[in-house]
Amino acid sequence: MASIGRPKKDKKQLSLADAFGISRHSSQPCDSQNEEFDILAQEEHELDGTEFVEEEHPSKKPKRTFKAKWKTRFPWAYAIKDCNGVQRIKCSWCVKYKRDTPFAKDGSTTLQASGLLTHAESEPHKFASQRLEGENKQSNLPITKHIELMVDAEKERIISVMENMYFVAIHDLSLELYKPICDLGRYKGTPHMPLTDEYSAYTNTTSGKEFLQAAKEVYWKKLKDEIFHSPFYSILVDESTDRTMEQHLIVYITYLTHGGRGQCVTKFIRLLEIKDGTAQAMYDAVIALLTEMNLSLMKLVGFGSDGASSMRGIREGLSTKLRRDAPHLLDIHCIAHREALAANDASSYFPELQFIDKFANKIYSWLGKSAKRHGALRELMESFQISRLEVLQIHQIRWLSRGKVMERLVKLMPALLKEWELEEKKMYDLATIFQVQFCIHLLADVLIELNKLNKKFQEDHIDITSIGTTLDITIDMLRRRFQRGIFGAGTLHTSSFLTRAQGGYLEFADGTGTLHVHALRFESMPKSQRSGTLDDCIELGKKFIIKVIDSLDTRFTDLPIFNAAKFFSPRNYYEETEDRDRQTKRWLTCLCDKFSVGNSPIVDSVKCLGEMDEFICTIYTSYPKKHMFGAWDLCGGEPEWFEGFPSLMQLWQVILVLPASTAVCERGFSKLNRIKNDDRSRLSLSTLDMLMFLSLCAPHALNEVDWNAIYDAWKNKKNRKPLPLDK
Repeated sequence: MASIGRPKKDKKQLSLADAFGISRHSSQPCDSQNEEFDILAQEEHELDGTEFVEEEHPSKKPKRTFKAKWKTRFPWAYAIKDCNGVQRIKCSWCVKYKRDTPFAKDGSTTLQASGLLTHAESEPHKFASQRLEGENKQSNLPITKHIELMVDAEKERIISVMENMYFVAIHDLSLELYKPICDLGRYKGTPHMPLTDEYSAYTNTTSGKEFLQAAKEVYWKKLKDEIFHSPFYSILVDESTDRTMEQHLIVYITYLTHGGRGQCVTKFIRLLEIKDGTAQAMYDAVIALLTEMNLSLMKLVGFGSDGASSMRGIREGLSTKLRRDAPHLLDIHCIAHREALAANDASSYFPELQFIDKFANKIYSWLGKSAKRHGALRELMESFQISRLEVLQIHQIRWLSRGKVMERLVKLMPALLKEWELEEKKMYDLATIFQVQFCIHLLADVLIELNKLNKKFQEDHIDITSIGTTLDITIDMLRRRFQRGIFGAGTLHTSSFLTRAQGGYLEFADGTGTLHVHALRFESMPKSQRSGTLDDCIELGKKFIIKVIDSLDTRFTDLPIFNAAKFFSPRNYYEETEDRDRQTKRWLTCLCDKFSVGNSPIVDSVKCLGEMDEFICTIYTSYPKKHMFGAWDLCGGEPEWFEGFPSLMQLWQVILVLPASTAVCERGFSKLNRIKNDDRSRLSLSTLDMLMFLSLCAPHALNEVDWNAIYDAWKNKKNRKPLPLDK
């Protein structure tokens, strides 16, 4: 028998089949001798990693691949594919200890056993081997350790699919998209993507959820530790029923970062399930959560809610129950809710304004889903050169909806009147009553100003020292425009309407210059007890403004506390020393009276008053133009301020975390509805809470995610099955 060996380089390399005259196109071996030759040839190719493939053109270079049997001799070796689909070999030991070798970086392209042997004898690998041996303290590792090492060798591959699932979660996508995204990555040749879909590739939805649970565990621990080290905190809660009629209580916490020396932040904490909407059920759920987080109730200084009776009931509301545990607790009704309620309170005194709300919703219903009416209205909008707009509906639970609806009606009025004149006589008769048009334009102007106020009150971190000033500006604006001088002077819509309607009709020009005239009738609208004359309408408008202002004053009874917080806002100080001292002392006394109650007060009023004079002099001299948050940015991180004014700095920390608005809770429920939509209505509470936490609290920039920490949390959760490294 001829010897089997490598041909010389200057000769054409022959396969074993060619050397022995065996046909490559034969589908079946001729005899047992042929089978023996095939086995010998296959073993020879496996020794150097050459893939034994029958080819029509024997001159082509054989394709080398990583062989699983190499793992027996070289347990540290594993294969990867780069972005071009080229297979490379890496060393898990050198990767772990970050050695300077191709086996630890992009991977070696030498797919031969001799290359692995050379690497095993290299200095970088020997160093890594010694480090590993020293850590293990024994040469014979238990089988569980071998499995762990094999899983770690797959770390890059696991993190690659982990990134896909994390991306799905933070962008509120369906979890079912996880596997298709992994398939797409494999198709595009993304580095480190699993080449198969077997269970240990971790590309199924169940494995993806485990990745997310590990991510939440990492960032929940960081958040919990940060809140624990804050000297004080406040909670913001709101209850809601989702699309599957399940009751939830959403909880946010406002606290100071860096152990009380950093910024004031508000974070989503938990979506709680409550058996019913009673205050006791909510109290039990909140106390259980705070206990789990190891937070003391003595550090709880503020409670923010939407003002529902179950939240703020005098006898058995949630805030009342919490105040029994924390007597110093400040119960704050969301200022954005209060502002919206004030506007509704004022409207409730006037049947005319209530009718306008119904009329606006009737217009929305009239259009409905009628393609014909929508088409006709669009044509008229183009004719009058009105930007394409849609009629809106008033939503009682949406604070800004009434103002937006009225403003939209004013803009669409030329097209609506023309359409009704031609097609809807009943609607046209209502819309051409002077009193109806007057109220629509009046509400548009008043609600524009109140909506500006509401948007200000919905900001994430409101400087409570500015609440009183912002209210005063809005109230003064309403008085100047509707109670002093000419009614409606300076307004956007009312002034224009009164000018246009002086002749008893409304006149609009279309794009061609053609005038469209609509006669107005000075009579009472339905439900109204007023005559409908211009004077009666102006009287109604003035009384409405008075009611709005009175409602704002009634709803904001805690303004003295908010104004007293100006003690920490040097820009609000008087310039004259005597006036400044008198004013700041009054503010500080108000704050101390509130927070120095109970058997263990959180504020020492005597010490605060003792530190006051020097504190006021120092902060006013150093930062005379700074508001409360701006001054804190400069003082909060300086140890000298805490050493010189320990009691006042502690009081300042209390004021900073007081909640003013629960708009963040509303945004949290909006996030819930985006995640738990009609197509994903079967999400469990734990999965829903996990997805909300990652979407709201975890980093959205992938380069800021601590992948190593998430990987470790995932790996340690339970025993993992390694993916065969040749797949």
